Amino acid sequence: MKIMCVCGLGMGSSLIMKMSVDKAMQQLGIPCDIEHQAAGTMAGLKPDLIVAANDFRDELTGVENAIFVDNIMNVAEIQTKIEAYINSHPAQ
Repeated sequence: MKIMCVCGLGMGSSLIMKMSVDKAMQQLGIPCDIEHQAAGTMAGLKPDLIVAANDFRDELTGVENAIFVDNIMNVAEIQTKIEAYINSHPAQ
């Protein structure tokens, strides 16, 4: 599974979120490749899942494979939302 963590510049909060997502995915036992990027520079990239803070909900309007978190350091919240996303989007 390829996951993209996004923030405004792709350097600060997305890197922190990448570490939290990595921990969540380890706890779920799901192998993945996680990258971090600026929300505005994702054109052409095709991750299976995008993880972003709620602040980027408007910027990612219409993106169906995105989840939004309240606290980018809350591994439990991220794990719960990723698990819910995976359960509602079974692999084809």
